[in-house]
Amino acid sequence: MASYSKRRTCMNAYIKHIITLPLVISTMTLLTYSQQQNEVPAETMARMMKLGEQLATPNSNHFFLEKFAGQWKTSSTVMGMEPSSGSASYSMILGNRFLDGMHDGDFMGVPFIGRLTLGYDNYKHKFVASFIDNLGTSMRSAEGLLDRTGKKLSLWGEMDEWLTDEHDKMVLYQYQIVDSNTILFEIHDLALEKDSKVIEVTYSRMTDE
Repeated sequence: MASYSKRRTCMNAYIKHIITLPLVISTMTLLTYSQQQNEVPAETMARMMKLGEQLATPNSNHFFLEKFAGQWKTSSTVMGMEPSSGSASYSMILGNRFLDGMHDGDFMGVPFIGRLTLGYDNYKHKFVASFIDNLGTSMRSAEGLLDRTGKKLSLWGEMDEWLTDEHDKMVLYQYQIVDSNTILFEIHDLALEKDSKVIEVTYSRMTDE
């Protein structure tokens, strides 16, 4: 019993340490930064709060993501193979800060379900994306930019190719807004010198007809 109480006391002390440490570090950082900027801590805190609010506010880049929201029919083609059909459903989440949704179909005859989360990082000034699916246990991520036309989004990321035992291969993901009801998506293997496009997906918006 005494041993249990001792362990519990140690655990409580450890938890308290874990909770307190970030607060101490944040306070020390704030005081140091205030001194560097010749400000009192309250002024620094107010300025940082204002900056944090600006960085958390959706803007035109997030409005662009709304073009993907809705229900879609998909036609996917792995280069050299026949196209396959599927569907996708995307919606804006967390105060219109992110696009999130699921897509399904089949990949080379295997049932496929995937999830996409797409956003714009106001601090990085880049679009950011994460991809997961039922065909593996990896989580892929990418970052990129919207072109000047406001219609083509290009994202670059790394992926592992277990079929060829390659790690950290550079991949380009491109979304092309054709019109309000059509989106083209391509995946390019940048290790290929020619014909780098390996997957193409056409999204066609579902209507109420």
